[in-house]
Amino acid sequence: MEDTICAVATPVGNGGVAIIRVSGERALEIAGKVFAKLQDKVEPRRAIFGKLNFDNVVDDALAIYFKAPKSFTGEDVVELQIHGGYYLAQSLVNKLISLGARLAERGEFSKRAVLNGQMDMSQAEGIIDIINANSQAQLRAGSGLLAGAMKNFVGELQDEITQIMCEVNVALDYPEHDIEYITAQKIAEVVKQLLEKIDGKLSTVQTGLQVKNGVNVVLAGNPNVGKSSLMNSLLGYDRAIVTDIAGTTRDTISGSYEFNGMLFNLIDTAGLRDTQDVVENAGIERAKAEIQHADIILSIVDAEKNEESEDLKKLEKNTAKILKIVNKIDKKEPKTPCDLAVSAKTGENIDKLKQLIFNKTVNDKIYADGDFLTNTRHIQDLKSARDALQETFDNCQTATLDCLAVTLMQAWNKLGEITGECANEKIINEIFAKFCLGK
Repeated sequence: MEDTICAVATPVGNGGVAIIRVSGERALEIAGKVFAKLQDKVEPRRAIFGKLNFDNVVDDALAIYFKAPKSFTGEDVVELQIHGGYYLAQSLVNKLISLGARLAERGEFSKRAVLNGQMDMSQAEGIIDIINANSQAQLRAGSGLLAGAMKNFVGELQDEITQIMCEVNVALDYPEHDIEYITAQKIAEVVKQLLEKIDGKLSTVQTGLQVKNGVNVVLAGNPNVGKSSLMNSLLGYDRAIVTDIAGTTRDTISGSYEFNGMLFNLIDTAGLRDTQDVVENAGIERAKAEIQHADIILSIVDAEKNEESEDLKKLEKNTAKILKIVNKIDKKEPKTPCDLAVSAKTGENIDKLKQLIFNKTVNDKIYADGDFLTNTRHIQDLKSARDALQETFDNCQTATLDCLAVTLMQAWNKLGEITGECANEKIINEIFAKFCLGK
């Protein structure tokens, strides 16, 4: 934390502009040795145009100084904006290191922001989600974390637990005073309300994980029903090989598309049939495994042959996550009841199929407040906090106040691990290892 750190904050490669970020007590001093105008009196948060000059390298550049604590990291920060040549950016970083800075570790700028109180850990994870977003829903979820949605939720729960614990501690520390102490019934009432709030949040897990990871859509059926053609049509480009030869697809093939802000992951699978081909059989086993873990299954039927997979027929009796789709209606009108008839070849009803998949899998809450759980770590910590609160509730009538205080503190600490209020060093390091250099 006492070192001044630096790194390229923009993606690696050639581009119009590269940004080098310097943070720490000596940021202004070190950056001023390569950007002359910083040696004069600078005004925080105002861009300065000048010359970058070091080791016989001269470049037009901009510099912005952020004075602590009003910066991303909470420390003195200088951002140098230079032309985006890979070699130029790396040369500047090497020069800054020779002048006394240190190359930042992965995620160290954000880690310092958390340790300096500029944000909490859930907000930092929101930055990761924003950077990695591949859909509008993922972007909104990350923005919600960065805006403090999880921080505020956890803070409210911790405040209520803190209030109970204060009253419990008064009763334990000053039993001789003639005051009205908290009762087991009062503790049970408050804890019950906390459990209801946590259960409400945990009910959003399925939707949240679909936002985070995308909806998994498996295309399955007999050989040559047009699964690969349908996949290509949904994606809008040729991802899978298409031939008239049965058994062309012998492994799972995946691709993703965005629809109504959500990411949908398509998994094309080997045709389901009995075969003596060892390689094709391996593909069929993989297909069956994908079917078991799918969010939704498209059971594809050829309009000409009108034969549905026997394996999928059996599965239909036990699950509601199958859509029966008749393909190749450009060749023949469908004669079997189905959820939708399409033509992968002409594109007929493909948009309707996307809407149908969306309607069957996506919860309307995504377009309400977007306040749902998307982070596995948050989910596990919230469940652990819930377990501790449930134990408190169950023991309210039999346990002593000091025993209830123990489980209440366990719940408080588990909630604190979400925001970093009491997180241990290992958890913090694991989270920031996910970041890229310069962030």
